[in-house]
Amino acid sequence: MRIDPVRRLFFALKIDSKMREALAQATPGDRHYFDDPNSPYLRVLSNGEEQWIGKLVDGGIAPSEVDDIQRNVISILNRIAPGARHSPSLMRIFCVDDAPAVPPRDPTPPKSDDQDRW
Repeated sequence: MRIDPVRRLFFALKIDSKMREALAQATPGDRHYFDDPNSPYLRVLSNGEEQWIGKLVDGGIAPSEVDDIQRNVISILNRIAPGARHSPSLMRIFCVDDAPAVPPRDPTPPKSDDQDRW
């Protein structure tokens, strides 16, 4: 194993149906906190079928900063989605790969025009 100081950390809460509904009802003024894919506040990232909302930070942070980041995420979520659950105990920290997500490849080979003619 090795330390990778380039990878960023994602402090996030899973978006459940209640959170999704609250985010959909956010005012246009509050949407800037999470709608922009390059937002310095919150971002929505996917992990398979799950969606998570949280804050991206550079790796190598001091342990004392973890509580500050957690409070910041919860504070913004309380503002933009007051009807959803924002328990700090539900927050997770993920290591994020900055490579773009690649959709799964279709395992069936494409049909050629020659096959269609016969």
